[in-house]
Amino acid sequence: MKTNRRILTILCLSWLLSIPTNALAVNTIDGLVSATWLKEHRLDPGLKIIEMSDSSSFNFEGHIPGAVSTNKSDWRFQEPDGTLLHLPDNALQDLIQNLGIHDDDAVVIYYKGKNLNEVLGAHYLFWLFHRLGHTQVAMLNKGWHGWLEQNGEIEEDNMAPARGNFKVRSLRALEINSVELYAIHRHYNVIDGRPASHFSGKQKFPANNRYGRIAGSINQPWEEYLQTDEKGLIYIDAETQPSLLQKPMLTQEQPLILTCFGGTGGATNYFMFYINGYRNLRLHDAGIRHWNTLQLPLVQ
Repeated sequence: MKTNRRILTILCLSWLLSIPTNALAVNTIDGLVSATWLKEHRLDPGLKIIEMSDSSSFNFEGHIPGAVSTNKSDWRFQEPDGTLLHLPDNALQDLIQNLGIHDDDAVVIYYKGKNLNEVLGAHYLFWLFHRLGHTQVAMLNKGWHGWLEQNGEIEEDNMAPARGNFKVRSLRALEINSVELYAIHRHYNVIDGRPASHFSGKQKFPANNRYGRIAGSINQPWEEYLQTDEKGLIYIDAETQPSLLQKPMLTQEQPLILTCFGGTGGATNYFMFYINGYRNLRLHDAGIRHWNTLQLPLVQ
């Protein structure tokens, strides 16, 4: 009996040692981490950090130690009609591998917050990781502002990461195109993330060629979440619940379709809804911009 136990112990130890180190090191993360948590865990094997900013800010203004840099425009391309969409899955996989991300890594994303593209781009990347089948991903609450607020360490060195082995496991159900949305929009809750004045048809973005909203849609402006600190950094305190979710009109079981003008605002709502317990979400990545190129109906 003792011999059998000894053999079993050796086999168990051998099995544990055969598992890649980074598969054991990081606790499960799901949606949101605080600066305090990241200060404690940033050196854990298997934890990767991505900053959404520009190369100048990343290299010359410092970043969280060990972070790698990317930009919102890296992940999207423009169709001839002006619609912006995420790159094909194989191109996205290549980008993520170049950031040094492995299949079993946990990923924390943060933004510098010097402009809206950085904030929106970070939340769009959060959705993209989900869309590509990787749910071990979280946003750093309050982004760079939150890190500085907690006196987090700052690094200026920039070393290219070794290529990762990330693999796409496509979750097509997390997005919906304009034609699909038109076919079902009257049967589901469509959440429009544009400003209230745009949703009501009183104003529009310069790039938008039409006024109005999708019939039956509900407004939850992503700009509602934005705050600015004394240095001018934009950030979102994700512990503040969206105003729409404070009303007893949506349940976590209902399918929700998230749109906005160009996709990234809808992705920001995706993140905010996700961390509030909503999982039955689909993003209209092409947004109202593409809806309008197809001349699909709007109401005011």
